[in-house]
Amino acid sequence: METLVCAIDYSQNSVAALKMAQVLGRQLGMRLMALHVFDMDLTFANPLSTAYAKKEKEAFAKQGKTLKEFCATHLGLGQNLENVELKIKEHAIVREGIAEVITEYNASLLVMGLQGKSALKEVFIGSNTKDMVMRSTCPVLAVPPHWEKFEVENMLYATDFEEADIHAIDWLVKTFAKSLGSKISVFHISTEKEYAGEDQMQWFQEMLQQKVTYGKISFEMVRSEDVFGTLLKQVKNTQADVLVMLEREREGFFTSLIQGDKVMQMISKGNVPLLAVNKSLFR
Repeated sequence: METLVCAIDYSQNSVAALKMAQVLGRQLGMRLMALHVFDMDLTFANPLSTAYAKKEKEAFAKQGKTLKEFCATHLGLGQNLENVELKIKEHAIVREGIAEVITEYNASLLVMGLQGKSALKEVFIGSNTKDMVMRSTCPVLAVPPHWEKFEVENMLYATDFEEADIHAIDWLVKTFAKSLGSKISVFHISTEKEYAGEDQMQWFQEMLQQKVTYGKISFEMVRSEDVFGTLLKQVKNTQADVLVMLEREREGFFTSLIQGDKVMQMISKGNVPLLAVNKSLFR
């Protein structure tokens, strides 16, 4: 059974992510692993000492109890967590601890809060967003803290007309859309600098249809110099439940959004779960 990892920091910002992970895990037939990474911060302690071993044991017991109570409370399962695996990981750097667990269990998806207090905040603010997506061996779904709709009916895929987009949409259909019955709206924003946008869209559509067989895919292109603002409008117009973006190495659509204060705008104004897929996964 494939594994879906949900990273939790015990804050309110983790609640929506956990609930969405539960729904997706059930619908996609994936095992849900609730993960909490913490730092014991015993800088000057001798890891071979009895005192250290005792503190480590106490810390893991405390974190395990807190994680179980958090999941039981917010998933409404009481103490019956048979379908949820609890995982406690000690690591000084939270994002590296998460990455190690993803690799260890060959996870298919990482779900976490789009915002977070303390440790998880570093993962989804500024350049660390791109860093997490690039280091993860699976796609990352970031869920806003206010999000209440966990059924994924509409997906908005922002494309830059790359061949990798075709592979990513193929993966999206096979992994998510068919099982969930979701519609996929493939969307591109064309600027003045772009050459032959209509021809590229036609080429892309024909190539995708050769690779992917799925009747719930639509295509749309809009001309605009305000990439971020137009994207937000499209999210609203399509009533998207998830916005999907491919992380790219070159300057392009996703790269321009992920740099500088654009990611802060996405956190504060995006108001929709963001599924970030690393281009390297399709090499």
